[in-house]
Amino acid sequence: MALTKVTGKGLDNNVVDSTKLSTNSVTETKIATGAVTSAKISDGTVSADDLASSLDLSSKTVTLPTTSVTAAMLSNTLDLSSKTITLPQSATATLDQNIALLGFKMAITDGLTIFNLVDGVVDEFEDESGTCASASTNLTYNSADDYYVNSTSPTGVAFCSSVPYSAGFTTTSITEPDTSVTGTNPAFGSGTFADFTVPTAVTSLNAYVWGAGGKGSMGATDPAYGGGGGGFTSGTISVTPGQVLEVVVGEAGCGSGITGQALGGGGSNTPADNLGGGGAGLSGVFTNSEGFPALIDNSPKAPQVFLVAGGGGSYGHGNTINYAGAGGGLIGHAGGQTSAQNSARGPGGGGGSQTQGGQYDLIQTIPSPAAFLRGGSSSRGPQAHGGGGGGGGYYGGAGGSRGGPGNPAGGGGGGGSSYYGHPQITSGSTEDGSGATGGGIASPLYIPGTNEGGPGQPNPNPANDNGEDGYVLLQGTGTTPTPASVTSSTIISDPFTSTTVPTTSRIVVFEENVGTPTLNTDIIASISRNNGTNYTTATLTDSGYVTGSSGQRILTGTATISGQPSGQSMRWKLELANNTVKIHGVALQWK
Repeated sequence: MALTKVTGKGLDNNVVDSTKLSTNSVTETKIATGAVTSAKISDGTVSADDLASSLDLSSKTVTLPTTSVTAAMLSNTLDLSSKTITLPQSATATLDQNIALLGFKMAITDGLTIFNLVDGVVDEFEDESGTCASASTNLTYNSADDYYVNSTSPTGVAFCSSVPYSAGFTTTSITEPDTSVTGTNPAFGSGTFADFTVPTAVTSLNAYVWGAGGKGSMGATDPAYGGGGGGFTSGTISVTPGQVLEVVVGEAGCGSGITGQALGGGGSNTPADNLGGGGAGLSGVFTNSEGFPALIDNSPKAPQVFLVAGGGGSYGHGNTINYAGAGGGLIGHAGGQTSAQNSARGPGGGGGSQTQGGQYDLIQTIPSPAAFLRGGSSSRGPQAHGGGGGGGGYYGGAGGSRGGPGNPAGGGGGGGSSYYGHPQITSGSTEDGSGATGGGIASPLYIPGTNEGGPGQPNPNPANDNGEDGYVLLQGTGTTPTPASVTSSTIISDPFTSTTVPTTSRIVVFEENVGTPTLNTDIIASISRNNGTNYTTATLTDSGYVTGSSGQRILTGTATISGQPSGQSMRWKLELANNTVKIHGVALQWK
């Protein structure tokens, strides 16, 4: 008979099942490597009986659910002699406390079994009931941990209190010498910058920064045009205790051909009757250990600049478009304009932006263009009317220039931009000035006499038209440790009524050392049977129930009180002095 070839396509599904296969007919050699995968094994089909009695899992990591191993699964005896068992600190602290409490209970039980003191009271200080506040002195009760302590601190050790810090900076002074070092300003346009050291536990500072104002019109013949007001910036700086911040306070635009401190632009250096004023300086907070000048004209170093408030530009000499631009805002105002603009407005210089200095009128060549952290200087034309200097800023405003033919007026300088883009700044914001009015003057923290541009009133005394300096304020809240001091305290219990007139009494004190007290000198226990009129001292001894670094121990003492006037109103008294101790509980027994 010919053989019939059966192909895979000739078998219906489920035709070959386990009943068609002889025992042991499917062996490992007939199963291709990798043919049986985890996807072909149903959950629960492999049980403990299917596994070898010994499994080598040394190369594996076995992760068990949190509750999968119970006490019932462990043998009655576990040999952990070769293991190290680490308990969390909270668990060991609780264990210490429980052992101490057990010692307290055992000492009380001793009074029943050894001394036959069948009457008494136990107070574990779960609240303040049981002690007499009117009869006691200098009681400090810790309700969180249920104990009395003879200290100004409820913990018996140094504690911290909240301390507000408010450090103000001008160009030459500070308001808080504990955290701050003043800058110096020996001459206009020169000086060093101030430092602020972050106090202990301060992790954030609220910073408020006002830029300086530019110089207003100069001399009796100038039209009534003012200098630009400074910008305003605020934000919260994330800091670390001990960190040193560098604080820059802008100097007002002043005079002619002079640069304000913190790099406002200079006015034109022409004869005194035909000058534009110097641009006002920026104010800011920096973290530059190399010193502020190292940043100038370099590419922006954002990690070193926390906050900047732009300075206002200064007026230009002449009779048109000569008022100055105010400091920003994220963009400073252009000269001759009361809104943010980076490009020049005729002879008026443009305001600084977040990426470039203000642009100047190409009719004239500007000796020093506006740049990163620096205002541009101004120029003058052949008709001797100079422009005003640009204000300093994150990017400075451009200096003004002389106008073109037929327009000899010098243009006003542009205002510098403000900045709060550092990654450690949150809640940052800016407010630009408006004309000679500075930004941020409505803030309740504003200091009068700062941030405004010089007035635009013709005046024979040019000094009256100077702008105002900037200001920086840093505020934060930290903590300061307050040393705990020992107080002499007396703790007296409420009265407890005895069923008979007692002759012997025993006191058990659950005490914890903070200092190093001497028994019966720093801790004195006494007992009364007539409502506290008379007391008899009980000599305390360390019963040795509790040992260890916690300093918790059980003190016991017995007193014969038969010599006191007869009474059945029992009180105990503890007098604590010289060294700090915590009293966790007191038991009084009598017969």
